[in-house]
Amino acid sequence: MSTGRMSDEQFQRLLETIRALGPQHTEQQQQQQANKAKSSFGNCNVRFHGQRDNDAVEEFVNAIETYKDMEGISDQDALKGLPLLFQGIASAWWKGVRRDAKSWQDALQLLRDHFSPTKPPYQIYVEIFESKQSDHTPIDTFVCQKRALIAKLPEGRHDVETELDFVYGLLDTKYKQQIPRHEVKTYRELLEKGRNVERHNTVGRRH
Repeated sequence: MSTGRMSDEQFQRLLETIRALGPQHTEQQQQQQANKAKSSFGNCNVRFHGQRDNDAVEEFVNAIETYKDMEGISDQDALKGLPLLFQGIASAWWKGVRRDAKSWQDALQLLRDHFSPTKPPYQIYVEIFESKQSDHTPIDTFVCQKRALIAKLPEGRHDVETELDFVYGLLDTKYKQQIPRHEVKTYRELLEKGRNVERHNTVGRRH
């Protein structure tokens, strides 16, 4: 009949088990701490120098947001490590505003407000219509550039049909000659038909 008491032999086995598990547990903790230490911007190669350029700011923000997500960096750690990514004017600017950045999103908003202030719609329209597609610019590149500008307009300003009117009107003549406007209802259709025009012209030049 068992008395519920542990024999000396059982007690020794328990001690051995605890000793065996002890170092393994410690190694796991060390690995977790090491992984946590890696979750920072320490190895990020992206840098921002303080240029007042909307595209440069957005490229920087997108790059560090992607890096942050891939490395599993917390908002708090990201905010602490953000100064590592600033150089020149940006570094000096950050020293002056860092107390205003209470969160990661605060920091990104401060960055955008200072180096990439929102352009008024009239200025965006000027940029949209100031250049037409050149003879050597692929339709994918041209449409991408114009859509990026249109996206900066206030949300809901134009429907897709109106946006397509803008872009279609700026296309190189060879596309408009071969793609009737009424046959295009989406950007995808415009790009597919445009690529067909490019392939046809390429084949024609070979022959």
